[in-house]
Amino acid sequence: MAGRWARAWAAVADGRWALFAVYFGASWVVTRIYWNVTHQLDTATVEMFAAGTADKPFAYRVLMPWVIGWVNRLNGVDDLMLTDVGLRVLVLFGVMVVMRRWLRHFVDPLLADVGPLLLGVMLPATFVWYWPYDFSGILIWTVCLLALVERRYALYLAAFALGTFNRETTFFLIGVFAVTQWEGLGARRTLRWAGAQLAIFAVIFIGLRLAIHPANGDAVEWHLVKNAAFLIGKDSVFPFEGWMIMLSALGFLWLLAPWHWSKKSLFLRRTCWIVPVHAAAILVTGRLVEPRLWNEWLPLALALAGQTLMEFRRREGEGAGSAPS
Repeated sequence: MAGRWARAWAAVADGRWALFAVYFGASWVVTRIYWNVTHQLDTATVEMFAAGTADKPFAYRVLMPWVIGWVNRLNGVDDLMLTDVGLRVLVLFGVMVVMRRWLRHFVDPLLADVGPLLLGVMLPATFVWYWPYDFSGILIWTVCLLALVERRYALYLAAFALGTFNRETTFFLIGVFAVTQWEGLGARRTLRWAGAQLAIFAVIFIGLRLAIHPANGDAVEWHLVKNAAFLIGKDSVFPFEGWMIMLSALGFLWLLAPWHWSKKSLFLRRTCWIVPVHAAAILVTGRLVEPRLWNEWLPLALALAGQTLMEFRRREGEGAGSAPS
């Protein structure tokens, strides 16, 4: 116990706490921007989410609405917006702390420390409509990816189950698990674990739809035709702006991701195998004009972009070293 207190005091004394204070401040700033610029749908307001009366398919994404409602009753303030703001700051702070640990597996410590702050630049561009589950989705995905890198399977399974209550996109994590753990676990154990995840997903997914009966909305939104029209600029006077909004997903970091691919971490490269599957799902059921749909891939994009920058720096150093003096 004495050693633990000594290490904590050392961290305070040498200023390492300041980085986390910056993370917390950045989380507050981003959350403030979020509530200043987002709009609430008439069919999915914060009050409707907390009361369980939002339209399909939003009503099935219950994790954060449940938490907001519970905390709101507990704190006695009776202000759902204020409760959401407080929780959102804490969730985004958690994203940054976990993202730092995730990045330290792939990039040098300086990039890992600074990388989470890029969320303050990337996320605001995705703010249009109010959704209680977007920030928590990034946190849960990052925890799941980190757990897979560190092979902490109990943590992964718990986060996976929790994330399925948050949003059904956890389905794609089953594929991420399979392609990244196959070599380490072997075929039989990987299939057994993947089967367990599929069963957990099915129980939660079906159970929520049996337990919750929204009065309006569609269980699945189909946007293939609208997305095709968007891609050819049929419904837009200025298609350039629409395409730029779509391509701004992940803060354009995807432009840095593929360079020097053979130098990238094998874990990151294998995780990318699932990206086209998710892209196909977005094409059919999502709206391409909403870059927030890609937010769960932010930890992957940050790690890949960071490794690209490290390779750029290494090659630049080699070039400088071979230059005549």
